[in-house]
Parts: sequence; structure tokens; C-alpha cells
Amino acid sequence: MSKALTVSMIVIGDEILNGRTTDLNGSWLSKFLFKKGLEFKSLRFIRDNAEEMTAALNASFFDSDIVITSGGIGPTLDDKTKNTLADFFKKPVVERNDVAELVAENYIRFGRSWTPETNHYHFFPQDFIAINNPRGLAPGLAFFTADKKLVMAAPGVPREFTAMVEEEFYPLIKKEFADRLKENHQCVIRTQGVPEEKIFFELCPTLWQDLEAFGKVSSLPHTIGIDIVIGFTGSQKEFEEKSQKIKELIMKTPLAPHVWQWGNRAIHDMVLEKALEKKCTFAFAESCTGGLTSSKITDLSGSSAVFYGGIISYDNSIKENVLGVQKETLEKFGAVSVECAIEMARGVRELLKTDYAVSITGIAGPSGGSKEKPVGTVAIGIASKEKNTAVLYQFPGDRVKLKDRFSDKALLTLLELME
Repeated sequence: MSKALTVSMIVIGDEILNGRTTDLNGSWLSKFLFKKGLEFKSLRFIRDNAEEMTAALNASFFDSDIVITSGGIGPTLDDKTKNTLADFFKKPVVERNDVAELVAENYIRFGRSWTPETNHYHFFPQDFIAINNPRGLAPGLAFFTADKKLVMAAPGVPREFTAMVEEEFYPLIKKEFADRLKENHQCVIRTQGVPEEKIFFELCPTLWQDLEAFGKVSSLPHTIGIDIVIGFTGSQKEFEEKSQKIKELIMKTPLAPHVWQWGNRAIHDMVLEKALEKKCTFAFAESCTGGLTSSKITDLSGSSAVFYGGIISYDNSIKENVLGVQKETLEKFGAVSVECAIEMARGVRELLKTDYAVSITGIAGPSGGSKEKPVGTVAIGIASKEKNTAVLYQFPGDRVKLKDRFSDKALLTLLELME
């Protein structure tokens, strides 16, 4: 059997290394390559510097069959990737009509006229392949080495980079290396309410070894629990058969009640899908999450059909005057309590006239905690025609992580309520 294709990536740009811009392309590429059956060997970050780029190319070609670069192919003086690649392979940069035609078409697509004197896109390394840019102006580059390795250069802008990799680079890889591509799969088991050490040392002491019979096992923390991932290579049919056997195995263990998803979908996606399926409406009353839960839902197209809105009742006066939480409830039990959460959920459901409502009131820290209610405490309430109740939870993490965990737990609570 031929070895899996290996890929190294070089991210080029002073703005990445000085913190002005966060790289998104490396993370995206790692996921894309795994799904396509390519092995991601290394990721290097370098400045817009020809010497550093040359050193990175040498190291990357030592590691891998394919090298993908991100950044440095635009029209400004700090865009040095094209010329550095030409020098690296000892190819002259020449004026090329085929590249000029490609660039002119890109400009027309954006409703603009191309002025060659302002960017010199059409001056291109001899013998390199000019790659179409589906979402931008600057063409990408590709070149096969004498020993049949491949280098491809894409823009650093994420929307341009991802489109070029998906629509241009991968078809080229598939055409030239078809005999070395294999399909990777992941079976993901998402759990909640039980820590990692309890799963593998108390509930299911042999589970890790049992799952290794199907593939490579990993255990990854998620916002509200642990994801158990089994990775393996095979056809779609083999993936479905193995996934079914893994599910049958898990359902016979004490872990089964803690599994809330077989797959890797975002909770807010599942909430919206379920609400649309049931044709039911919902609303949120958020305190400590400050509208984060509403934001996750409204990130999704189609949410307006079922999501009526939310109330950010950050101050107790809003809990009282808008949501109708009793002053006595706040004085006796506090804002972070099941009693307050119940009244918040009931209040927002009545106010916005929805089928369901969820409330979130907690302590995200780092201040505000106590011995009785430490940082990470959250009360999540639900309201529907049939019930109005709440539960108190405790989560670890810093302020930002806690808000995300509180929000996801509230969304999962809503999903379970609708189901």
C-alpha cells in the first residue's frame, strides 16, 4: 500500500507574528486535509522575508510531498512569495499572456478594470501553473519539482485561501496523486455531565481498549463535556458499519445516559433544526451570557422563523421590571438561583409569547463568587406550557470559557426540552 500524502504549510506575514492578525488558515487546512485523507506534517509561521521563506521551503520539502503557502502573493512591496518561489526553483519571472487573461477575468468578475502597471500580477515565474482565484484578484501559483513534489501558493485572506484550496488546489492534488489518496473518517461520541477520568477509570475501565479495535482513539474536552473520537480509514460503507458497531458497544455501557450526540454538529445548529421541524418558537432570558446564546442562534440563516428574541437582564432591576422576577425571590435566594431562573424563563416566555423559553443566570467571574456559589455556578431555567423548572450547575474555566459553557448548556437544555 502506498504511503499517505504528506502536506506542510507555511504561513507568511509580519502581521501574523506581531499579533495584528490571527491566522485562521492553518486551523481550517488541518481539518480539510484530514477529511481528504492527507497527513498534515508541519506548520511554519514566518515573516515577509525571502531568506526565512527559503529556509522554510527547504524544511517543508524535507517533511512533505506537498507544500502550501498562505500569504504574500498580493500587489504590495511586502508580498514576496512569488519572487522567492521563482528564485528558489531558479525560474525567471516573465510577462505571461495566459496569466494576464486570468487576472483580467478576475477584475471583470468584480466589476472592475485591470490596470497592469499598478500590480504586475501578470509577471509570473516561468513554468509555474497560474491558479484561478475564485474569490479574489491575485492568481495562485503551483509548481511540480523534479522529484514530483508540489508547491502551491495561495492568498492569506481566509475566504480566498479556503476557496482556492477547495476549488483549485485539491482537484490538482486529486488528479496528480490519485493513487495515494485515501479517505479518513471520524466517529464522534459527544458526552456531558461526566469528567474524562471518570469515564475511562470508573464507568468504563476497558472502553479505550475496546474502541481501539475500530481505529485511533482520542478524548477531547468540549464546552459542556467530553468528545470521544475514533478515527479510521475506509469507504463510506465501512464508516457507517463501524459507526453502528461503536454505537452498539457504547449503548451497553454506563456511559450511554451521558451521550447527547453521535456526530460533530454544533448545538445551535441542532436547536434550530429541531425548532423548524417541530414548528415551535423560543426565546431567551440571559444574564451572565450577555446575549451570547441569542447571537449563536441568529448566526444561522432561517432562525427568524422560530426565534422570537431575547432579554439581556444583566441588572436585577431588569429581572424585576421587565421579566417579572419577584423582589422577594432575589432577596431570599439571589440572582443566581433556581428560583430566579424559573421566574426569568416564565417571564420571557409570557412577554414574547413563545412555545419555549430558557433562562441563564450565573457567575462567570473572576469576581462575584462565594463559598456557597463559587465562580462557574449557573442556573438554567426552562419554561413551556407543560413545565417551568430550573437546575443549578457548576462548570470550570475563565470568564470567556464559562460564558460559552453556560450558553451551550442552555442550548442543549432547550434541545432536550423540544425533544
